[in-house]
Amino acid sequence: MTPRPRPKLVVFDLDDVLVEYQRERRVDALARAVGAAPATVLDALFKSGLETKNDRGELGLEDYLDAVRRRHGLDIPLDAFIDARRQSMRLRRDVLGLAERIAPQTTLALFTNNGQWLGRQLPKFFPELRPLFGTRMITTGQLGLTKPDPQAFYACLSTLGYSPASALMIDDRTENVGGAQSAGLDAIHYTSPPQLAGELLRRGFDLEPVHAP
Repeated sequence: MTPRPRPKLVVFDLDDVLVEYQRERRVDALARAVGAAPATVLDALFKSGLETKNDRGELGLEDYLDAVRRRHGLDIPLDAFIDARRQSMRLRRDVLGLAERIAPQTTLALFTNNGQWLGRQLPKFFPELRPLFGTRMITTGQLGLTKPDPQAFYACLSTLGYSPASALMIDDRTENVGGAQSAGLDAIHYTSPPQLAGELLRRGFDLEPVHAP
């Protein structure tokens, strides 16, 4: 089999690839903000399906919080909701370092199953992302389609202006890797920074450290 050329576009997932995401930390922060039990917050946001609807773009953030208020009696301030998401994430600097090393050799993008609001907040949460990803931080809420649906990957690439054959997706969920492959992308199932480095090397990337001029 003829190996693929080095990808022209490398798309990173956000949660549990570029960042460590702990939903429990987010739920606890929201529970403290509204004086409720964590189980109540968990039910209102996640078990209710409202978070998923926000991820799919069916509910904007204000409508999401309004539904939580009306259906579950939790009045979550907008700022507290956003800050709880910030508190739930830790940047994986080893993965970011790999992104920095391949950035001169390809175009980088981010594609995440999250509401559109998070895409707007990411540069504030992690200023380190902007120099690498620019405005190429796509959320499923923006597209109205979620991974692993192959149509979500088509829509993401159409927004970015790349073909499936030219793109590589890096994701921690096997179902999302399968969806990307079904859409014609190359895909890596992320498990650790050393494993990701090996996969990038096999695709022709030079991973020598980037030196400032």
